[in-house]
Amino acid sequence: MTKIKEIDLTNLIRPYAKENLWIALNTAQDKVIATGKTFQEAIDNAKKNSNEKPVLMQAVQDYSTYILGY
Repeated sequence: MTKIKEIDLTNLIRPYAKENLWIALNTAQDKVIATGKTFQEAIDNAKKNSNEKPVLMQAVQDYSTYILGY
């Protein structure tokens, strides 16, 4: 089984969490390349700002209610 690399995004997303913005991260997931109030707005802004395929997530203050799965 392949071990998934753990990435701490806390400091990166904190400025966007107060507004619950959607953020588009670069492929390396170490830089925010775009934001938006909606998922689609974040995608559109990412396409304008970069040629990379973004990693999208919603920046929220508390992730305790999120259930992640695959």
